[in-house]
Amino acid sequence: MATLTAKQANDLGKDFLALAQAIGDFRYDNWNTLSKEDNQRLSDFQWSILNYGEDILALSVILVMDDVEASLTKINTISSKIKGTIQVLKNIQKGIDVAAAIVTLGAAIISKSPKVIADSIDGLVKSWDS
Repeated sequence: MATLTAKQANDLGKDFLALAQAIGDFRYDNWNTLSKEDNQRLSDFQWSILNYGEDILALSVILVMDDVEASLTKINTISSKIKGTIQVLKNIQKGIDVAAAIVTLGAAIISKSPKVIADSIDGLVKSWDS
C-alpha cells in the first residue's frame, strides 16, 4: 500500500472543496425548482463534502490506498467533469445522487480502507455517468 504524498492529499482536498462549491452552485441555480427537502439534502451534502475536504487536507500524510495514482486519476477526472457541468444538469435527482456519492467517497477516504475507497470511486463514476 502506498501513502499519499502531501501534494496528492492537498490536491484531493482541493478537489473536494471545489466539488462542495459546485454542489452549492447547483443548489443556487436550481433554487426555484428544488423542493424544501431536496434543498436541505443538498445543503447537508455540501457541508459534508466541505468537511471531508478539510479532513483530507488534515490527514494528508497518513492516507493509504492500494493504487494511489490510478485512484487519484479517476477522482480527478470525475471531479473535473462534475465541476465543469453540474450547473447545467436538468435532473435534480441526479444532482442529489452525485452529491451523495461524493459524500460517500469522502467518508471512504477518511476511513482509509482501500477497498471502500475503490468502490466509492466507482460509485461516483456510475452516479455521474447514469
